[in-house]
Amino acid sequence: MYRVEKYMDKFETYRLYDLKNNSFFEVVPDRGGVITRFVYSGNEILYLDKETLYDTTKNLRGGIPILFPICGYLKDEKYTIDGREYNMKQHGIARLYKWCVVNTSVDDSASITLKFTSSSETREIYPFDFELIFTYILKNGILTIEQQYINMSEKNMIFYSGFHPYFYIENKDDALIFVDSDVCYDSIDKKQLIFNGKIDSKKPEVNLIFESKSNECHAVDKKRNMKITLKYDEVFKYVVVWSLHDKEFICIEPWMAKPDSMNTKEDIKILKPGEDLKTVFSISASME
Repeated sequence: MYRVEKYMDKFETYRLYDLKNNSFFEVVPDRGGVITRFVYSGNEILYLDKETLYDTTKNLRGGIPILFPICGYLKDEKYTIDGREYNMKQHGIARLYKWCVVNTSVDDSASITLKFTSSSETREIYPFDFELIFTYILKNGILTIEQQYINMSEKNMIFYSGFHPYFYIENKDDALIFVDSDVCYDSIDKKQLIFNGKIDSKKPEVNLIFESKSNECHAVDKKRNMKITLKYDEVFKYVVVWSLHDKEFICIEPWMAKPDSMNTKEDIKILKPGEDLKTVFSISASME
């Protein structure tokens, strides 16, 4: 029923199957531990620009990039800790480094565990010793990401993590987004607005930040009669919806904090030495 395969594209790639549900996902450890594909019942769930996957000088556009230790931007790409200024690009460092494969497993599910550990290079950008252990699980057609964030420093570690799933939507005019929130903040027009579930596909860019009241949101692709459901623990307080006019994707992103929170200190997570944070995020799809 479940199977794990490994093959070489430009990068070593793992494919994990749920044969009963005609579903699988692929993960590329060398490119930030990113999940590049998720297929449910033969349907592509994620968008991927393969050129950005193969070209390591480019930010990967597609799949499910991991955002750590920040989500979004920092003002002037700078922040200060203990009186020292650091530079960090948008969405942090986890997506830029190779993750190590800890193990794979096939029993009542297919799973792979990856690890990302701090180094002298990462400490020049983010001055903490840490270990991230993520387990990707495919069971009954549902993709689950179990996360463990560990502070291995001798001081308190601050961070706020998130995910950046690119959902393949061919016709955005036939898509609806449901987030449990009365209003959202339009990061492009710099104003609060009431969201009716429709993406304005004529705008060059859509960038909306929601403070979700629940731990679940949905996208409905009416062209394919498909519903995509995201579930996440309450630590993911915000949902960002991002899209570009000329691209066949809508990103629906669970974040722990808003952009620039490393400077504003709003909603940041603090782990004491030796502490860890465990949390879960899952994606499922169903045919309407």
